Amino acid sequence: MKNTNKNTTAEKNFPIITVIGEDTKGIVAQISNLLWKKDVNIEEIKQGVIKGRFFMVMAVNLTQANIDFQGLAKELKLLGKKINLDISLYNKEVFTTINNI
Repeated sequence: MKNTNKNTTAEKNFPIITVIGEDTKGIVAQISNLLWKKDVNIEEIKQGVIKGRFFMVMAVNLTQANIDFQGLAKELKLLGKKINLDISLYNKEVFTTINNI
């Protein structure tokens, strides 16, 4: 019998970070470093490059974080401006709804 009590990462309500912009070296490192400094855990990450454009989606866990959702959203926006990327933080339900339209 299959265990139905286990929640996969996709089933949990982790906030979602999206990153879009020109592909350059160190994008993942810079974002991961910010998350590490804020004690944010990366639960899942998917990334790719299409025609020189970098795309990344991360599910993150803020349970142990030393920053709240709004604070992290601001920090990510500031980093995005600094490295010329569009970085956004979404509640998973909002992200899912937007992507189902």
